Amino acid sequence: MKSPRDRRRASLSDHRVEATAFLHEIVMAADCLTEARTIGGETAMHFGYPWKLLRAIDRCGGAPTFTDLGRLLRMSRQGARNHALEASRAGLVELFQAPDDRRAWQVMLTPSGRRSLEAHRMPASAWLLPLLHGLTPAAMRSTQHVLRVVRLRLEQYAREVRVAHKRPPASAASARR
Repeated sequence: MKSPRDRRRASLSDHRVEATAFLHEIVMAADCLTEARTIGGETAMHFGYPWKLLRAIDRCGGAPTFTDLGRLLRMSRQGARNHALEASRAGLVELFQAPDDRRAWQVMLTPSGRRSLEAHRMPASAWLLPLLHGLTPAAMRSTQHVLRVVRLRLEQYAREVRVAHKRPPASAASARR
């Protein structure tokens, strides 16, 4: 007969196996979503650029600078600038000098960019309905809640790791350890 301690260990091990399988399933589903195509061969969900750029501008609710966009997109200011210039050439965004700092440039959605963002925000029903057939709204809300909790915890963990790596050691002795 197993002791209570052995049962706890076995239970913890089972939980770790299930938790790892759960996280792997999330990653595999995310990979499949990024590669998904409609019957016509078009991208089913738009996760790449310029869609990330347009969503970031829309989320901030104003006209961010290249620096702001870089922060929102988790890339360099130069990388954000390049994406904004490309979107500007496509007529999706407008670039203008910031009124309070003539060195800074701001990015704003054009009417065409806003229409394009709205059109690509929702996947095609012909692709979406068969994919989610049989899932009730309650099941989808419950799963969405779980995924949101996981995402928020991962974001918090990433912030804590960034802060910990920026913090200098407390003393020379702790640096040698």
